[in-house]
Amino acid sequence: MDAWQVTLVVATLPLFIHDAIRWETAVLVLAIGAGYWFAFALNDYYDAPFDVLDSQKKSWNYFVQQSVPEQKLFLVSAALLLVLAQAYAQFGWRGWLLWGISCFVAWAYSAPPIRLKNRPGLDLLTHAIFVQTFPYTVSMCLIRAAWSLLDWALVAILFLASLTAQLEQQARDFAVDARSGSTFTTKVGKKRIVMGLRLATAVCIMIALIFVLNGTMPWYSLPFGFIGLPALLHRFWRAPEAPRSEKLVILSTTVGFLYTGFIFCYFLFY
Repeated sequence: MDAWQVTLVVATLPLFIHDAIRWETAVLVLAIGAGYWFAFALNDYYDAPFDVLDSQKKSWNYFVQQSVPEQKLFLVSAALLLVLAQAYAQFGWRGWLLWGISCFVAWAYSAPPIRLKNRPGLDLLTHAIFVQTFPYTVSMCLIRAAWSLLDWALVAILFLASLTAQLEQQARDFAVDARSGSTFTTKVGKKRIVMGLRLATAVCIMIALIFVLNGTMPWYSLPFGFIGLPALLHRFWRAPEAPRSEKLVILSTTVGFLYTGFIFCYFLFY
């Protein structure tokens, strides 16, 4: 839930900033959110043989509980992606290009033989570029907006937020990943990753604070900072071996998602 909710929020931000809220862009944002839901579901499918080794992850993964033939997965995936392609197609060749990149990365990150998530270094880079930063970039490119200081500030914040989210997840899954596959964290060590996670989180908060204080951030973006801050601060006060609070993350992303819906309706109708 936190994955597609964050994606929808991120993809909507350029529409607020550049006054591009229209019905066709609303369809695009929904398609981006649905595409990321599909990408994370695809990740669960290919993670099923590894998630079965962990009691908690086993209970979360639908594909551990239900066997889905690969042929059925392919047909359902193709049908869904073709439907989503229509939202991109309204923007011409740019839309088709970004749709193609999205499909490729969703497959390459999780599926063999490439499986970028088990290639140390590339796992972090792919997550940092494509999980939160890419939806913002897609919206910017397809509405053909001119990049401003605010856009670059948000991209920097999203890049660090996505990077730290992956570090946090890899620290949580360290035991399973050490047995089932190689990641950046299994190569570097959990202790160093926790230190790096806290440092990168502090830099992310500092960058956001600077752009708030110098007036770059618009008024409607400020609540997003307050909504996400508790989950970020929790990284500092919990014990290094303790996992993140899933309830806190879900609560933060859900509140942010609902706030985005409110702001979207405000800009759309007023």
